Amino acid sequence: MVRVVFDTNIFIQYFLNPGGLAGHCLKIVKDKKARLFISNAILNEIISVLLRPDVLSRFPDLTDLSIDAFVNDVASISNLVNPVPKNFTFERDPKDEMVVDLAVHSDAKYIVSRDNDLLDLMTGYTDECKDFRRRFRGLKVVTPTEFLATVEEAIST
Repeated sequence: MVRVVFDTNIFIQYFLNPGGLAGHCLKIVKDKKARLFISNAILNEIISVLLRPDVLSRFPDLTDLSIDAFVNDVASISNLVNPVPKNFTFERDPKDEMVVDLAVHSDAKYIVSRDNDLLDLMTGYTDECKDFRRRFRGLKVVTPTEFLATVEEAIST
């Protein structure tokens, strides 16, 4: 079973649009075709993002109760990992370090994200990007579309 870490933006997209690509990624986990790892730091970031004033103003139906239910649902289908040791320093976007650290510690094969800072780790020319690819050869940062295609291909073979 493929081991995966979702960036916070995947959870937010799923919460706001369950029928979209992020929802399909979560369905793979719910169908036990992938093993999802999460940390308290990511769960807390999900809550923090959903409680931002700009998000609340765009989605007036958001409530503390719906957010709590969502976070509990995510936790129930995930493997909670705490503490997560520091493995990677990412000066370009230090907030993304927790995602990479969790993936490395969980021996995940994929990080699924729409964040260009994380996605650039796979193709970028900076020393940080090169260091990432050298140190974590088995770990790939992919978009939801790439993840779904990869998992579907693995399942059908």
